[in-house]
Amino acid sequence: MIWRPTHHRRLMQAADAFTTACSFIAAFLFWDRFHSLTGIGLPISVTADDIPIVIGFSFLWVVIFNRLGAYSYQRFVSLWKELTNVVKTTIIGICIFFAAHYFLRFGHIPRTYILAFSFVNLLFLALEKTALFYVAKELRKRGINRKRVLIVGNGDKTHEFIEVVKKNIGWGLDVVGIVKAAAENLTCDTSGVKILGTYEDIEPLLHDNIIDEIIVCIPFDQFGLIGKVIECCEREGVQIRIYSDFFGRLVKKVRVDQPYGMNIISLMAAQDDELKMYIKRLLDIGVSGVMLIVLSPLFLIMSLLIKATSKGPLLYQWNVVGLNKKPFKSWKFRTMVLNADQMKTELLDRNEMAGPVFKIKNDPRVTKIGKVMRRFSLDELPQLCSVFKGDMSLVGPRPAGPHELARYDSWHRRKLSVKPGITCLWQVQGRNKINDFDEWVRLDLEYIENWSLGLDLKILLSTALAVLKGTGS
Repeated sequence: MIWRPTHHRRLMQAADAFTTACSFIAAFLFWDRFHSLTGIGLPISVTADDIPIVIGFSFLWVVIFNRLGAYSYQRFVSLWKELTNVVKTTIIGICIFFAAHYFLRFGHIPRTYILAFSFVNLLFLALEKTALFYVAKELRKRGINRKRVLIVGNGDKTHEFIEVVKKNIGWGLDVVGIVKAAAENLTCDTSGVKILGTYEDIEPLLHDNIIDEIIVCIPFDQFGLIGKVIECCEREGVQIRIYSDFFGRLVKKVRVDQPYGMNIISLMAAQDDELKMYIKRLLDIGVSGVMLIVLSPLFLIMSLLIKATSKGPLLYQWNVVGLNKKPFKSWKFRTMVLNADQMKTELLDRNEMAGPVFKIKNDPRVTKIGKVMRRFSLDELPQLCSVFKGDMSLVGPRPAGPHELARYDSWHRRKLSVKPGITCLWQVQGRNKINDFDEWVRLDLEYIENWSLGLDLKILLSTALAVLKGTGS
């Protein structure tokens, strides 16, 4: 939602309902024309009895938007967020439409028409949100629907917020002044905004000035100083918003739930955008499923070579921990001799890796065919089963063994906040060149910090090139 006042919310809800109703009509016209030209599908007969269906589902779309928070105050919302809500609403609404079609027997409405409606509705709502987004932005630039805000705080956070506001005129915020903690240099702030007083002056300032909102911009260690400010604003009925490092740099998302009237704040250490994570999971299932089928002849060849060149099982069972330290079993093609684990204790003094991971060059435990498989990362392929199952992802931090986890430092464990993967930044940046486990983990955390679907695709492409060149081992 672009505006906060109630009448603006009602206008937005009316616009969404109207757009959805128009989508029904447009989809009908499209489907009727398509059927008459191709003869594909069933004809649709529209009667007055269908009006309640159109009205009901148009209202349902508004309810879904509301549940997704599309009508709450989001002056800082991006167009991407608006369009994401459109996609989520359309998917949820269409699922309900199909369920209603099945249970309520809308026999005169072809299921193919519902699919046509879904595409039309998605397009219409996206165009509506885009148009309103830029209209609201332009109106604010012209001085309409702007808010007068008072900044509480001093230091880098205050300057940073003011500079961002100046660059984003479309937010519609007019900074009235700044209120600082101490009565020092109460003249003009370096940001060019007038300093109106101290925290003690907040009540008379609210009485003498038109203030729509208070923006608190302070670091965590100063939160104890603004208790009276918050209390005063609450008493005066003035909206407060907080821009602070209160939740720390490592928190990627904050969510507030209110079960049974209780305010519960959830802090997520990793990004958890439901739509993006859903797409990531679909990508994992699709790619791993296809690769398991396409590479099955290679699996057979590798199996025969392993059995023909060394004694022991075909696969090495890998007991590791995944998301939130949950243990699971994965598998690799065996690349070492049968008693490799016993030999490891004799080779510990040759470990070239600083930290809990064991790694040596020209490991005597590796078989001849194992060296080839490791060079081209072919031994990793059975892990596609774990990806398909859901224990792992195609892209993610390196899985940890229980013996490694016991030696992790506290900051290492943050990598367990996401699913482990077959490949990640440590793979494409040359894991054979990394001899410090801390550096390995830093690459994993860099991935977590900057995760996106685009980054996953980039890593997958880089991994494929590294495997073909034989540089990923």
